[in-house]
Amino acid sequence: RSHLPSPLWWSYLSAPHRLAATAMPLSKDDVSGIETVAHYTHDEDQAYLMLYGEGVFETIPIEADYTVGDMKLWLNFHKGKDPAEYDLVGPKGCWKMGAGSEVLGDEVVISEVMGERFENKWLMQLSLFPKKKSEASGQWESTFETIEEWVPPPPEEAWDEEDDDEEKWKKDVEKSEADN
Repeated sequence: RSHLPSPLWWSYLSAPHRLAATAMPLSKDDVSGIETVAHYTHDEDQAYLMLYGEGVFETIPIEADYTVGDMKLWLNFHKGKDPAEYDLVGPKGCWKMGAGSEVLGDEVVISEVMGERFENKWLMQLSLFPKKKSEASGQWESTFETIEEWVPPPPEEAWDEEDDDEEKWKKDVEKSEADN
């Protein structure tokens, strides 16, 4: 009889649902070494995450145990973003086409909510949404409202022939700029 644990045991330990219990928060030294890469980078061996919103548009490599809190530490270290002033928003539950969006807690493991996107090393994104300071309490409050599900519009409503009219588009832009 072998003294090695069965392969099932190791697959259980390495499964994404176990990561939340074993994830170690990154330190400032750890995040200082995470450098940005060109947008839309794809690599079969490395996962990448785009952080977008509130003046931030960066893509960084991530590992399976990185949490939302780790990304906030990265944003604070590299971009000077105060985590009290914004939320990071990602898929509601686990990513799937049409999944809604919700504010993600600091303890959320990114690979768990991204699921298939992380496993296949597809580019992932978390969005920064501003919080506003409550006049009554002085506390920062979320401005993001959870989206239960996203359903694309039917094709006939998503595009029409006027969308290809560059002259009409230029006039609309001029009108919009004049109105502002």
